[in-house]
Amino acid sequence: MTTTGSDAVTEDQISIDYFRKIDVRTAKVIECEKVQKSKHLLRIIVEAAGEKRQIVSSISDYYSPEEMIGKTILVVWNLEKATIMGLESQGMLLAVEKDDFLSLLTTDREAPSGLRVS
Repeated sequence: MTTTGSDAVTEDQISIDYFRKIDVRTAKVIECEKVQKSKHLLRIIVEAAGEKRQIVSSISDYYSPEEMIGKTILVVWNLEKATIMGLESQGMLLAVEKDDFLSLLTTDREAPSGLRVS
């Protein structure tokens, strides 16, 4: 358990071996559209090392589909699939969020898709 500054944060520590099980990769957004009948969802198609996957995420208040195309984002690649509004989501994009602020995690320079975060 750790406490940092004025924001008390409680965390369970994990081993490095457990962390290595989480497959976070760079992925390039190749398609994106608003999910019909949804206020906040985007249907995002990403490509990582030649493999395409669909991710459904509630980020449309922060990013338009047009803004997403071409971005290299960080994705949890080995997350269990989930169904959201009838659409299969095959991963999870990583972002930071607080109150009315959200920012996607990306690389600080151009990086090929499919690279594993280490």
